[in-house]
Amino acid sequence: METELIRALISSYFNIVRESIADQVPKAVMHLLVNHSKDVVQNRLVSELYKETLFEELLYEDDGVKKEREKCEKLLQTYREASKIIGE
Repeated sequence: METELIRALISSYFNIVRESIADQVPKAVMHLLVNHSKDVVQNRLVSELYKETLFEELLYEDDGVKKEREKCEKLLQTYREASKIIGE
């Protein structure tokens, strides 16, 4: 009778341990592999992008985008002036 109880308790304990390990393994993989890889890639990208020789190229604004931005700025200014007139 006691041996059956001990056997059931040990079996239950091992089931709990198995579930706990099953929960922890993906977290450990994520922490050790994915996060480490993310940090390495981010550091590498930052070191490659923050070169002064690339600033001009990275900050270049396409002519079409520049015209669209200027158009939007003018439209925004017009809306602000209209709002000011309406508010008076």
